Amino acid sequence: MKLAPSNPGPLLRVPARMLKRLRAVVASTVVACAVLAGAGLAGTGLSGAGALGMTLPAPPAGPPAQVGGLRVCERGDTTYLLDRSGRVRSLTYARLVPDNRLWVRQSYDRAGRLTGLSVSWSGFAGRLLDVRGSFDARGRLVKESGFRARGVTTPLRSYLRAVPKGVTC
Repeated sequence: MKLAPSNPGPLLRVPARMLKRLRAVVASTVVACAVLAGAGLAGTGLSGAGALGMTLPAPPAGPPAQVGGLRVCERGDTTYLLDRSGRVRSLTYARLVPDNRLWVRQSYDRAGRLTGLSVSWSGFAGRLLDVRGSFDARGRLVKESGFRARGVTTPLRSYLRAVPKGVTC
């Protein structure tokens, strides 16, 4: 077995193959942290600042932000888009952990009925799920399209979050 050269200091012998893999993991983690710091996780309502040891400034005071005439409200890890009458038109949440990313967006019509769902899930092994679903007026899944990795059979409905009553900005 060939051993990797060691640095002066505490003696630790690691097989070259393992050392190469470890260096790749460390390099990808450094790149991911740099990307998170640069992107600020725009649009997700989340930040990688805590993981990077940074302090974020307080959000600006004033009226809630608006996107295309819809008000943007953030509650915890969930972002809501509300129309003028206060109905939720979109609900988005994301879960980001070091080697795993889940992003979900639920869309609703003017009557408050679910019309669409997008789920994107990737992990250490790569892309696991990138699926969109369309729902009829009765809430039944009528079409699903996109990519599912082999063995990923979780129904789209399991990613749905209930819309709380009376979300206000």
